[in-house]
Order: sequence, then C-alpha cells, then structure tokens
Amino acid sequence: MPKRQEQRHPEPRRQKPADFAPRLLAWFAANRRDLPWRRTRDPWAIWVSEVMLQQTRVEAVREPYRRFLQQFPTPSAFAAASDDELLSAWRGLGYYRRARLLRDGARKVASDHGGAIPRSVEALGELPGIGAYTRGAVASIAFGHAEPAIDGNVERVLARHRALRGDPKNGAVQREIRKVVLGWIDAQRAGDFNQAVMELGATVCTPTSPACDRCPIAEDCRARREGLTAVLPERKAPRAAVLVTARVALILGPRGAVGGRIPEGEPNHGQIELPGAGILQDTAEHELAEVLRQRFAARIQVGGTVANVRHAITHHRITLHAHSASLQALGQLAWFPLDDQTPWTTPSRKVFRAALGTSGDLRA
Repeated sequence: MPKRQEQRHPEPRRQKPADFAPRLLAWFAANRRDLPWRRTRDPWAIWVSEVMLQQTRVEAVREPYRRFLQQFPTPSAFAAASDDELLSAWRGLGYYRRARLLRDGARKVASDHGGAIPRSVEALGELPGIGAYTRGAVASIAFGHAEPAIDGNVERVLARHRALRGDPKNGAVQREIRKVVLGWIDAQRAGDFNQAVMELGATVCTPTSPACDRCPIAEDCRARREGLTAVLPERKAPRAAVLVTARVALILGPRGAVGGRIPEGEPNHGQIELPGAGILQDTAEHELAEVLRQRFAARIQVGGTVANVRHAITHHRITLHAHSASLQALGQLAWFPLDDQTPWTTPSRKVFRAALGTSGDLRA
C-alpha cells in the first residue's frame, strides 16, 4: 500500500507593500478615531502624546494632554519646569518617571538643538527618554521618515498576521516584526501607516475577542486561518496581583491638609501624600499612630475611618483607608493647600474626593 502523504495547507503568499499597505490605509482613512494629537504635525506635541499614551488609556490622556501643552507649548518651556510643576502637570497619568525623562529630553533639545526637535532618526534616538518606539512615532508622524513605531498593538497585529511564535519582547521576535514592518511600510505615508497598524490593534485586533470580520487584512491572516488568534501573541503570564491594605491620617484645616513629601526611591517620589506607612505598605488600624511617630516624628491621634478608596500601582491592588485624625505635633510633616498646583498623589486626591465630596477639583 502506498504511503499516505501528509496533507499540507498551502503557505499564504508573501505579501508585498502593494498588497498590505493600501488595504490598511484605506481602512484607517474610513475608521480612524478623531484624537487631538492626530490634528498636528508638531513634533513636540506628538512626542508628548506618545509618552503619555504609554501604559495609559486614550480617554485618560485627552485632558492632561491639552492641559500640559497649554502650560508647556515648547520643549524649552518644559525644560525650565520645576519638579512640582512637572508633577502637577502630569497629575492623573501615573508613571511619573516618564515625565522626568521627557523633561530630560526637553532640556537636551533646549541646550543642544536650540529648542528645535531634531529631524533625523539618529538625533532623535540620542535624546534622553526616547526609545525605539517613540523615535519611530515622532520620526514617521512628524517628519515622514519610513521608520517603524512598534508598540504592543503592532506586536499583536503582526504576531497574528504572520503567526509568529514566541514572546514579542524576545529579541529574535522583535527583529522579525521590525523586518516585516520595514517590508510593508508605505514610505510616502509612513506616519499614517504606523498609526493605522496601532489603530487596528487598539480597536479591531484586540487582545481578546478580535473582530476579524471587520479586519482589512483578515484575508491573509495566518492566525485566523490556523485558529491561533486566541493564543497569539505568546506572552509571559502576568504577575499575580498583590493585595495591600494601606492607611493614612486625614487632617484638614484652613491651610489645607497635612502631608509629607515622598522620598527618593519610593513610588511617586517627590509628590505629596497623606501621612501613612506608604501606599504599598500593609498597615493595621492600631499601628498607624506609631508608624507616623516613627516615620515623621509626628504625634497624631488617629480616629475612625472617613473614606475608603481603591488604587492600583503595577500589579498591586490597594485598598486605602483614610482615618480622621487630630494633630498634636507636626514633626517632619507640613500643611499643603488643596489646589491643582500642589502635587498631591492620585490616591490622596481620591481620598479628598471621597471625604469632601468634591468633583476632583481640589481648589479650596
């Protein structure tokens, strides 16, 4: 009996730029979201938006983006910002290290480039805080360079379309994704091409339940053809959530609220927080007064709970209990006003809103 031959599915033909880019760009023209940073080719505005959008939802960026550019319309303006001005301008976005790196980059632009963001891909890559993704986004959108801008959305689209195995953060997989994008990018519309792939990943080729029936490149998507959309891209399992019960003292008065400056090395360093053991430290109710004495040399009488809020930092899921308190000795603490210029932490602002019933505007 002749040996049965293994049935093989034909390999999809290798797509060329003429096959891939026009479909994607036509879809983007008809379906692109109207986002404020897409209405400009100002490299500073684009740079700011790309940094803000890292690990942050689009809707959470709209208002801080508008507010930030109104306050700092140029790199030179931000280069001169104080730490408190930086923290206040970045409020609500978290991951404040991004803002510090952006200021480092702005200072380099001001000192070495006369305040004008350099046009070359190489010079952009030499600015502090600009990695491969941000370099590609600014270079392509603002200056038209055919430089890939590969974020998590792009990784997901390409991993599925080409059925790429392995974690996209792995160097070999990253190089393959970059190679594919370089082969498909429309050199005449590089910025639109990069944004189109990102938009596809954000709105259609989503992490779960991708809408393949609405995808302009579904016809030759290998993951769809081979039933792999649910398993690609292959990523490491996320870290297990760590539950934290933190406590703070809420002391209010005519001068605002009592708080302390977060020291270097702790999350959100440089900001002002309500006094406690630290946002990532479990604290029992009966321990709070002693913690405040040891940490701040403050004498505070702690009362009952007046507000409970939730907050997340990376993989930590925090329940924060705010206790009414009366002050006997400030120690290393101080009074800070409840206004938008004081860099209160987001958890502290959540406590103020919950305890005071404000809408989020802390101006007295």
